[in-house]
Amino acid sequence: MSQEATVKARGSRAKSILKRVAATLAVVALLAWVLRGAWQDAQQIEWAALQLRPGLIALSCLTLGLTFVWHGLVWVGMMRALGYPLPVRPGLRAAALSQLGNYLPGKIFIVLFRVQVAARYGVPAVPVAGSVGLETLLRNLMATIVAALGLAQLGAGRNYLVALIGLIVVSVVFAQPRVFHAIGDFVLRKLGRPPMPGRLTGPQVFALLACYLGYWALYTAGFYLLLEGTFGAQPSVIPWLATALGVSQIGSTLAVFAPVGLGAVEATIAGVLALTGAVPAPYMVALVARVWRTVSELAEIGAVMLLPVPAPGVEGSDGSAGEDPAARGG
Repeated sequence: MSQEATVKARGSRAKSILKRVAATLAVVALLAWVLRGAWQDAQQIEWAALQLRPGLIALSCLTLGLTFVWHGLVWVGMMRALGYPLPVRPGLRAAALSQLGNYLPGKIFIVLFRVQVAARYGVPAVPVAGSVGLETLLRNLMATIVAALGLAQLGAGRNYLVALIGLIVVSVVFAQPRVFHAIGDFVLRKLGRPPMPGRLTGPQVFALLACYLGYWALYTAGFYLLLEGTFGAQPSVIPWLATALGVSQIGSTLAVFAPVGLGAVEATIAGVLALTGAVPAPYMVALVARVWRTVSELAEIGAVMLLPVPAPGVEGSDGSAGEDPAARGG
């Protein structure tokens, strides 16, 4: 190797190291900022008035952490179905880091974090962004169905029910594999990118919907364990908790430019629970839920980040080689 090539190689490595250091510092700073917000929220809670049961609270945090892990696994499965063999552990890391994007305005960082990690394993940015859109569509579709069923049982919010049914119809149309892939192919073609190497089938979309139903079931179970461990809630509140979570997901998505930390989710949860009368202090419940979600997310992110990941291009223990899909037309 010539001296000039050696200098260029060293410069490239130095730039790569600097980029990784900068990215790490940015993530650490964001984690510290989110933790600071959780601490401020925790100081507003009247802990002495709660019926604290530490074991149930810890179990609720574990359940929510597993919910987020499940969410990441479903996304990895979606990427593989689209023809991109993303390894499991890097996929979990990408999905975990993207949760930090919920705390920033615009939600664009949800996509950027996944793109940054997935790109190291040869997965192009545009399909990653498209997968996040499909994920949001399917997850919100299940949330909308749960919310509509809950509000119908409550006998309230008729205007909202009409809107929710309309949202369900629109979501079902866009979730059709032919429609999704037609839109995806159009975007990729306009950007001069090759088409996705894989195609989702109808049964695969139904399987993804079942997975997101499982996601909401786990989330609701964790929420109930939290309320049982802090307010002494009874199992009869579970349907209303599921309804509140479903409506809050829709509210969070509509409030695109409001980060989770500003309370878009919690305000919706409190409003729905106040409407149902399921809990005596809905706004206090919403505040406790915000601290619970933040702490559980940070714990899950920390645990996932500790997992060793296979180097790009090297077969990992999960059986994915991390090959470049571009070599296969992706």
